[in-house]
Amino acid sequence: MNVDRSSLVRQFSRRMVAEALLHDAPISRANLARMTGLSKQTMSEVIAELEAGGWVRSVGVTKGGVGRTAVTYEVDRGAAHSLGVDLGGTKVTAAITDLVGEIVAEETEPTDSRGGRQVVVQIRKLAAKLAASQSIDMARIRSVVVGTPGVIDRATGAITLVPNIKGLSEFDVPRALADLFGQTVVIENDVNLAMLGEAWRGCARGAGNAGFLALGTGVGLGLIVDGKLIRGATGAAGEIAYLPIGADVVSPEALAVGAFELEVGSVGIVRRYRTAGGQPVETVRDVFARLDAGDAVAARVLDDTANTVALAIAALHTIVDPQIVVLGGSVGIRPELVERVQRAMPTIFARPVKVVASDLGSRAGLVGAVSLAVNRLHNDLFGVRDLPGDLALPETGLAKAAE
Repeated sequence: MNVDRSSLVRQFSRRMVAEALLHDAPISRANLARMTGLSKQTMSEVIAELEAGGWVRSVGVTKGGVGRTAVTYEVDRGAAHSLGVDLGGTKVTAAITDLVGEIVAEETEPTDSRGGRQVVVQIRKLAAKLAASQSIDMARIRSVVVGTPGVIDRATGAITLVPNIKGLSEFDVPRALADLFGQTVVIENDVNLAMLGEAWRGCARGAGNAGFLALGTGVGLGLIVDGKLIRGATGAAGEIAYLPIGADVVSPEALAVGAFELEVGSVGIVRRYRTAGGQPVETVRDVFARLDAGDAVAARVLDDTANTVALAIAALHTIVDPQIVVLGGSVGIRPELVERVQRAMPTIFARPVKVVASDLGSRAGLVGAVSLAVNRLHNDLFGVRDLPGDLALPETGLAKAAE
C-alpha cells in the first residue's frame, strides 16, 4: 500500500479535529490544539479547510484572561445528513439525522403489501417526504442504511429468509435502492442493527463484546466481538433460529424454520401452551395474560421457554464470551421472561452472565440504522482513507430513542 506521508498526516490531523468538534463543540482553536496535540499553525490550516468545505462554522466568541477573546467552532449540522430505515413486515420507519447524528425528521407507515420493488420505491418516497418536511435537499443525504429481516446475499444482493415481505429475494435490492437514491445504500440485518443501536445509545454502551437476542415471531442474534459487528462468511452469522436446541431438532420443519425458533418463538410458545392443556388462546400475548391471571400452565410454559433461552445464551458464552446479552423483540423484552432467564442462568452456567432487557425496545433497529449511517458519513467525510479504524460516534441526545 502506497500512501503519501504528507497526505496521510493531513488526513490524521483532519480526523482528530473533526472528532473533537463532533464530541466537544463549541470549542476554540486553542482548546482544539490542546486536545489534539496539533500545532496552532496546523490547527488554523485544518479549520480553514473544514470551513471552506462547509463542514465547520464559527459560532461565537469566548473571553479569556486579560480581555482576550477566542472564536469558537462547531460542526455545521445541516451540511450533510444521514438516513436510517427500519423495514419490517408490517411497518417501515425512516429517520433523517443531521451531521452530528441528531434525528431531525422521522415517520412510520405500513409496509407496502405488494412487497418486492414496491417496498423499495416506498422507502425512497418516504425519505423524500421526510426531507421535504425539513426543507432538506435530497442531495445532502450522503449516507443511507436500510435494516431488514433475513440474510443479505452479498454476491447477488438478494435478501432471503424474509417470510413477511414477499419478493425481496427475487432481485438485487441494494442495486435497486442505489439507482433510486443515486448512491450506494447499505443493507443490514435488522437484529444486527438492533445490536448497534444498543451499543450506541442503549444498555450495551461501552461493551466491546455483546449480543442482542431478539425473540418474537422469529428469533435472531446480533453480535459485536472485539468492537466489530460479526456477519460471517455468507452474512448468516446470528441466525440462531437454527440452533439445535428444543424438543424437535430433526424434523423437516425444524430444518426449515429452525429448532430453536420452533421452541421459543411466539408460535412455539402458543403451541406448547395449548399442548400442555392451557386455556384457549390465539397469541403469545394471551399466554402472558394468562400468566398475569395466575395460570399455572402458562407459568410452566414460560419457565421452560426461559430455560431453553438460557441454554442458548450459555452456548453463546462458551463461544464468544460477551460482556452482556440484551434481550429484545416483542417476547424477549417482556420482564416476565427476562426475570426467568436471569434466574435460570446460574443453574446451567458456572460463570456470571449479564442478561438485561433492551433499553431501546422497538426502536433499537432504527437507532442502529441511524448509528451505522452516521458513522459511515463521518468516516467518508473525515476518516483516514486506506487505513482501518472508524471515528467514534458522538453522544447525541436522540430524544426519542427510549420512547
